[in-house]
Amino acid sequence: MSETWRYVDCGAVDAFENNAQMAVLARSATDAAQPILQTSAWGATHLNVGWFDDVDSTLDVAACERLGIQVIRRPFAGGGTAFYDRGCAVMWGVMFPKPGDHGDLDAEIATFQPIVLDALDSLGLGEVRFEGSADLRWHGRKLGGLSAGDFGRVISVGGFLNIKPPDLDLYLRVVRVPDDKFKDKLVKDMREYVCTATEVAGDAVSYEQFRDALIGAVQDAGIGLDARSLTDVEHAALKKISNRIATDDSVRRVSSERFRADHEKAGRRVGFGNHKARKLCRAGVAIEGDGTIVAAMMAGDMHVSPPDTLDRVAAALAGARASDDGDLGRRIASVLEAPEVHQADTTTGVTTDDLLAALRKAVENAKEAPA
Repeated sequence: MSETWRYVDCGAVDAFENNAQMAVLARSATDAAQPILQTSAWGATHLNVGWFDDVDSTLDVAACERLGIQVIRRPFAGGGTAFYDRGCAVMWGVMFPKPGDHGDLDAEIATFQPIVLDALDSLGLGEVRFEGSADLRWHGRKLGGLSAGDFGRVISVGGFLNIKPPDLDLYLRVVRVPDDKFKDKLVKDMREYVCTATEVAGDAVSYEQFRDALIGAVQDAGIGLDARSLTDVEHAALKKISNRIATDDSVRRVSSERFRADHEKAGRRVGFGNHKARKLCRAGVAIEGDGTIVAAMMAGDMHVSPPDTLDRVAAALAGARASDDGDLGRRIASVLEAPEVHQADTTTGVTTDDLLAALRKAVENAKEAPA
């Protein structure tokens, strides 16, 4: 075999444990200079907000609080907001320590697609295909996904698979879906859009079955696996990080309601806009009476690193004339197209033009807002 990875079966985890795993296992992979494959399943019902997502555009946070639904923002990972019932989805990921030969994120996605399809075929899911931005779909309905990202210490490739139906009635009571988010999807209604392995296979698919199928597919690809449980040190680190990210400030890191409140009380015009490219891009602006952008907010469901990239884009827009598209584009490009910014450009990447399109809509909406 060409190489051997460590394998960790994390089993059923809650939202905080799942998100802390990235930091803990990334450090372990780097320290040991060995890739780590992990699998897990949701052990608690919750809503999972993407690192760049505007929480208020995707969720009614007050309704979540009333209904007792846990909300967490994934730390340092992209993607959109998702709802997960206990046991309704399985996850997996491989962390490749840097430096290494895994820097081409599009190539990593292409490498893992046949491995995932091999695992799914062994589960009776041979009709499932990759479509769009690395989505797993069955007759246009989303079953799961695959993504790759640069997370500082490691390059990570991973995905998820819906194995049984979530409580969509509960989800639809709290979700806010941007009008254009699903314009390129074949199915508009979320009830029809969400698909599960149980439905495709015609029988229940368990976490254990998925885990074993993925392990088999990885080994069939010529990779050796060394199964080792989390160490006591790793367990302690998981607990510490889980406690840190389980805060309201973390959930509201990107919040249009906070942005609006902060700037409208100062008499500025505030507007927001969405643009759907490969991924949904969202922008917010606060404009002074003379047409100057005082502050901006950039958000969306994209996968891009480093984790402060969109914050830096927003900061670069401060002081610009809202009517000067050329200058706005140059300011966005100065950050998004810098050498240190990394994303899967052709698969899930967003561009300067994508962010500028969302910004233009935000500016137009701000012009119509009362001063």
